[in-house]
Amino acid sequence: MRKSNFFKIITSTMAFAMLLGLASCSNKLPDETLPPPTTTTESTTETTVESTAASTETTKPAHGPNSTPVVTERPVDIHGQLSVKGTDLVDKNGEKVQLKGMSSYVLNASAYFWNEEAVKTLAQDWGCSILRVAVSTEGGGDGYVSNPDKYLTLTSKIIDLCVDQGIYVLIDWHILPDGDPNEFAEQSEDFFTRISALYKDCPNVIYEVCNEPNGKRFDDQSKTVDWKNTVKPYAERIIKAIRKNDPDNVIIVGTPTWSQDVDIASKDPIKGDNLMYTLHFYAGSHGQDLRDKLLTANKNGCAVFVTEWGTTGDSGGGPLFLEETQVWLDFLEEHNISWCNWSIGSPASENSNALKFASKVLTIEEKYQGHWPDEFISDSGKFVRDYLLKGVTGN
Repeated sequence: MRKSNFFKIITSTMAFAMLLGLASCSNKLPDETLPPPTTTTESTTETTVESTAASTETTKPAHGPNSTPVVTERPVDIHGQLSVKGTDLVDKNGEKVQLKGMSSYVLNASAYFWNEEAVKTLAQDWGCSILRVAVSTEGGGDGYVSNPDKYLTLTSKIIDLCVDQGIYVLIDWHILPDGDPNEFAEQSEDFFTRISALYKDCPNVIYEVCNEPNGKRFDDQSKTVDWKNTVKPYAERIIKAIRKNDPDNVIIVGTPTWSQDVDIASKDPIKGDNLMYTLHFYAGSHGQDLRDKLLTANKNGCAVFVTEWGTTGDSGGGPLFLEETQVWLDFLEEHNISWCNWSIGSPASENSNALKFASKVLTIEEKYQGHWPDEFISDSGKFVRDYLLKGVTGN
């Protein structure tokens, strides 16, 4: 997401701990290729962060009721291996499928949040069929670039939690300040090589090889990023690395100008099977002109997945634009476009966040226990949750 206070949010974020080890629905890599186990220092850091945060919270005496599981369908059990047919995402039977769910906040600012109950809540209480996992490249001195084993371990843990719940999981290489994806192409190739080796036989997994190629790096305005000379060559390199391990799972490619130029990419598409292109929108900033870009991409034969969208303007702040959001959701429904809403698990006070993490409604421990009461869910979050549940339960 484009937001001018990106660095301010990241640098003010708490230090986060390494989480539990790997398990997957595929054959494991040999032990020597896996990340090291959690260290005592990291565990101590997590405990200190939790204790410090808890000491600053003041809770109200009562809240609730908490949400409860209402969805019993397991999307992956129903749809199985996904593929791309024409401009549509289709399931194992060749039937059109539209995935709907949430995007995590960047992992270097939300690592502590992702546990079994959080994922259960999204799958069973909210009706998500997919979770997007935003793997930070850099930010506040932390991310995959500086701590690859830590973030491979964390990403794998979240994937496994999604597999346990029978939902799909979108692995997002979340470039943002590094507006040119080639800046960390070597690290990206390493990440996707390792992840695809682990999950090559897992139908739950979808890859998103770059979040938002955004024209210029935040701290180097001389850089420009286009499709033909910048993003496409990068994407071809990463796709090749993934396909060495995983020939089947869907791969999604970001497009220039904050993943809005799907029309330009569709005029010079990447060769290969099961490829899609991403478009991002924020309802308060983007309207029919951007929808027309998506239609152009479809007309040119390219499948599109909206891997990130928000109910606010593109800064993430300000008022909600729910009428404009509904226009977008109706459009995506009509054209069978899958989507993930930004975001969940963030301690930052963006109005687009689904949860009120800056609030004192719950204790720190209660926030991590999932099944959140409405008092802890933002207006944006309640709107998206209700829309998700209506699509699954009809209520």
